[in-house]
Amino acid sequence: MLNRTKVLELRVEAEAVAPSNIAIVKYWGKRNTELNLPLNSSLSVSLDSLWVRSKVIFDEGFERDVVTINGNKLSDGEVKDYAGKVLDIFRNFYGRRIYARVESSTNFPSSAGLASSAAGIAALVIASNEALGLNLSKRELSKIARIGSGSACRSLFGGFVKWNKGELENGEDSFCEEIFTPDHWPNLVDVIGIFKEERKKVSSRSGMQSTTLSSSLLKCRLEFVERTFGEVIDSIRTRNAKLFFELTMRHSNSMHAVILDSWPPLNYLNDRSFRVMEWVAEFGRAGYTFDAGPNPHIFTLEEDVKEVTEFLESEGAVKVIISKIGKGPYIIS
Repeated sequence: MLNRTKVLELRVEAEAVAPSNIAIVKYWGKRNTELNLPLNSSLSVSLDSLWVRSKVIFDEGFERDVVTINGNKLSDGEVKDYAGKVLDIFRNFYGRRIYARVESSTNFPSSAGLASSAAGIAALVIASNEALGLNLSKRELSKIARIGSGSACRSLFGGFVKWNKGELENGEDSFCEEIFTPDHWPNLVDVIGIFKEERKKVSSRSGMQSTTLSSSLLKCRLEFVERTFGEVIDSIRTRNAKLFFELTMRHSNSMHAVILDSWPPLNYLNDRSFRVMEWVAEFGRAGYTFDAGPNPHIFTLEEDVKEVTEFLESEGAVKVIISKIGKGPYIIS
């Protein structure tokens, strides 16, 4: 099953694919920045049309970790902040200081609010576990992915995924679990409009820190999440589209309200984002959500995909991606 080119003591490798995910109940703000422990639990959907493919090679001949994404080599600082944290954990499990070369590719724009880092870290975690033959459980792997990039832990599973915030200071109870399978709601569709593919001016990591330190609305948001979390789960369990769409939009608005309330003020949306929000609310048969970027995810049912797509194209979307609920990551043999 392992994709190896030499004996284990010298060189091992594996390749994995992991899905992007979009949060319905948003994660924004941390109680521990080193361990990426969130202020609230979150709930996401794994997507079948957005993915990252990562190949990891561990070799005793390497002198440092090297990571490339779509052919672009990351700086040492960028490697240290994300992939390096994950690779250090795997080296500790393996019991040997063996460096890695990571080659990743995405089928969607990075740094545009589409969770490319989440999918990338998830794919790296799955591939590293396979290459080193560690056989760690999905729950344990989600904790490792969380340290690399908070929302990456949700890309360790398919379907509808809950990330438990946990209470322990060491983060051992902050992990992910699949609460509904990918086929639970077969006619639910995510229509994604790509308007901008440029890099965000303020990273999600920096934005979260600013919000946590300065937003006076954050306490109200956390109370709202706690109060409505069960309603979101029930809307999915019963496939109550109207309620699901409403709660999806309200949770998106809640996150972006505290982002704007940060000081200095932050804003990941633009004029077109607000036009999308207005149209979807008036349309009545869909629900929008935005992560840290201006590109909308519009959930709707299959029979309304055409109308949603035509609207996005009329607004100038350079690309429209149709995604259904996806499965979790997998190894490429």
